[in-house]
Amino acid sequence: MTMRVLFTIFPSTSHLYPIIPLAWALQSAGHEVCIASHPGMGAADMVRKATEAGLTTVALGDTVVPDGKEGATLESAPKPAADPAAADDGSRRLDIPADAFALDVLRSSAWEQLRDYLVTIVAQCYPLDPPTSGGRSIVDELVGLARSWRPDLVLWDPLCLPAPVAARTVGAAHARILWGQDKLAWVRAKALERADHADPMVDWMRPMLSRYGLGFDEEMLLGQWSIDLVPGAARLPLDTRSVPLRWVPYNEASVLPDWLREPPRRPRVCLTLGVSSRNLFGKDTGFPLGDMFDMVAGLDIELVATLNSAQLTGIDRLPENVRVVDFIPLNQLLPSCSAIIHHGGWGTFSAAVAQQVPQLIVPVPTWDERVAARYAEQRGGGLTLGTGEFTVDAVRKQLLRLLEERSFQEGAARLYADRLAVPSPGEIVPTLERLTAHHRTDPTRPMPLAC
Repeated sequence: MTMRVLFTIFPSTSHLYPIIPLAWALQSAGHEVCIASHPGMGAADMVRKATEAGLTTVALGDTVVPDGKEGATLESAPKPAADPAAADDGSRRLDIPADAFALDVLRSSAWEQLRDYLVTIVAQCYPLDPPTSGGRSIVDELVGLARSWRPDLVLWDPLCLPAPVAARTVGAAHARILWGQDKLAWVRAKALERADHADPMVDWMRPMLSRYGLGFDEEMLLGQWSIDLVPGAARLPLDTRSVPLRWVPYNEASVLPDWLREPPRRPRVCLTLGVSSRNLFGKDTGFPLGDMFDMVAGLDIELVATLNSAQLTGIDRLPENVRVVDFIPLNQLLPSCSAIIHHGGWGTFSAAVAQQVPQLIVPVPTWDERVAARYAEQRGGGLTLGTGEFTVDAVRKQLLRLLEERSFQEGAARLYADRLAVPSPGEIVPTLERLTAHHRTDPTRPMPLAC
């Protein structure tokens, strides 16, 4: 059976990159693949990034940018009902802390606040009507794309809630792709524990469903099943249907630099703070780069730091054993590294695991970076420091342990074995074919009416 598979992605490269190996695997198996997303968020290059990876791409709606300089902005999207932060003119502001979604749900009871933040970001990115005069509704465009292209399977980002609506309108099977802990399912389970089952997320979805003559069911939030990229030991204890998938790192492509073609003369350490999270790092997060460079100046190592000019602001000089590159694919750099220092994103974590490199993680919380750090430490493949614990002496001590104690290399091998135990993208394609055949419905059959 040849399928048409539509991926709908939240407009951030950190959400796009994890799905690219699966899209390639589906294409290699003979299926048609299409990627749909906003043109961009922060950097207006989502469509370009996907097409450069060899994937057919469709840009939907208006460009989403946080600074209000072009297209539809997060600030201009309509505000959810009963939101106390609504402005007098009815507009909305993205007044969300940088760590709004970083709640450790197993160690906190503040799930309602997390849910409200999730409603806010989803409503701002996917307004039912165009947020500006003459703008385009991404919801209508996504449904229109589904009706014209007729996908058999829709694979959707857990934050892209118009996707299951579009799938339902054409009878397509649909599933979520989980790039991090399933916090949306967690807060939904908490809401269902309440006697009144009140849930602002469901309330936000109802007008969208009604617009297309549909009613709400749990599949509208949780999919018919989920593809889970998170290591089993790091997942939330939820009773959800999921297909485990090995995280195959995608780092873009570039010409291999000459200096990487020679073996390092001393232990090489990678320092990376993530591409999509670059604007989060600096002195305000407790990650002092200047102190880091001073620390490594006295060590017999080579530090390769993937930093841009903005992150280097205020740093006047670099030690002779520090090499700064704006960008280099980690799959090119890490094979020559003895250790990596990073922020805790699953993409960077997985790239290090794929090359069996011990990790020093300083989690800068945006979703579940602390979970990745704990998992690495529990398996013996790394060490962790909170940003509040980040001192020159502490980093030097932990880094030297990674480089000198063989146990961390053994732990990195355990993490690698964990990774190999999970099915690869190519291995789950037959499973997706079977699930699609089971869940797909006749698109000419009347759909459930709205409540």
